[in-house]
Amino acid sequence: MKPSDLPTSYSRAAARALNCTRGHIGLCAIILMLMMSTLVWRQRDLVAVKLPVMEQRPPMTLDSKAPTIAGINGTLDRFWSSNGESVQDLVHWSKPKGVDKILGLVFYGRRQSVSILDCYLKRNLAKNGGLLDGVIFVERTKDPHDLALLKKLIESESSYEKWSVEMSGDDNFSSGFGNSYDRVEDHVMYVKIDDDIVFMEDTVIPSIVKKRLEHPEYYIVSANVVNQPLLSWVHWNLGAIRPYLPEVDSEGKAMPSKQSGQKPLDWNPSNLPLWNGPEGFSLDNWEPNDTTHRWLPLDKGGKDHILDTTPIEATEYHPMGRGWTQWTIGAQEHFSFFENLWKKKLSAYKFETWDFQYERMGIQFVALLGRDINRAKPIEADDENHFSCNMPRALGRRK
Repeated sequence: MKPSDLPTSYSRAAARALNCTRGHIGLCAIILMLMMSTLVWRQRDLVAVKLPVMEQRPPMTLDSKAPTIAGINGTLDRFWSSNGESVQDLVHWSKPKGVDKILGLVFYGRRQSVSILDCYLKRNLAKNGGLLDGVIFVERTKDPHDLALLKKLIESESSYEKWSVEMSGDDNFSSGFGNSYDRVEDHVMYVKIDDDIVFMEDTVIPSIVKKRLEHPEYYIVSANVVNQPLLSWVHWNLGAIRPYLPEVDSEGKAMPSKQSGQKPLDWNPSNLPLWNGPEGFSLDNWEPNDTTHRWLPLDKGGKDHILDTTPIEATEYHPMGRGWTQWTIGAQEHFSFFENLWKKKLSAYKFETWDFQYERMGIQFVALLGRDINRAKPIEADDENHFSCNMPRALGRRK
């Protein structure tokens, strides 16, 4: 979809974004987000892919000397990507004065991705070795199938609860998000999570909670989100994006997955053949016409840092830019992530605290104190603009 095709509400949001001029945000650890809105994701439904290395494990004792069960069913050790230092942080960490609980706050509206997110939420519960005392699902859907899954989730875990909110429209967006925070309590740290998060590095919640509590001058702290529009430019320039193009036939048409020989549920990038599409193939005006297809790595002759002719070269440092409107950029980011995860190279995405300079940023995965949320009330319908632009400037706080 071209920017000119955006709905009016998004055009207004883009205009508001341009008014944000200066601020700060801390980004910690890695998460993966599926951009599932009709603006950028071209499939109506998702198929949950089993990731053996990230299967849910039994509760663990936070003792760095205790034996682990790494290797069982291909499961990686907890905190494998951070050399274990976060284990020690959790062993000795206690809630500071003024913070009674740490709760996940999931904006629920899409059952396909939440069916994946659920395993990460349970993995991060305090009783399973994480930091979350519980998880609140903010019900933002009227779809009966979505509601049926939410009911099952609540019944599956005593630490889960539901908040119901008024929605004036039939969809998840038209009524805005301001009333989703009506029941927030002052003495709670909230980790606000969107329902299209489908991977969490084990360090992500400890990192953003710790960063926010150690820096009272920060108003809000975000995770390091893969496939977040503005950060797509950052990850590209860090060298985390790999050269991929859609699998096509000799005429440049999308090759259906059923014809490609792909094994069911196989996400291993080492099993992918090299891209061998026609010479002169271009993504300009290319569409798969709803054909389910793979993306394949390009043979760059050892020069994988050269990403010419791939979608990522069109991304830009802008919250409403092409990283938001072009689904092909998201596809390349996802396949790059699979490759980096498989090679245990998530370090490619990492950096120290990133300063957004009051630029509008995504709030798909952020840590906020309840008293800071309540201080921000009334919260406008566009909560992202409210929390990432208006409040830090009004309070003279960093992001």
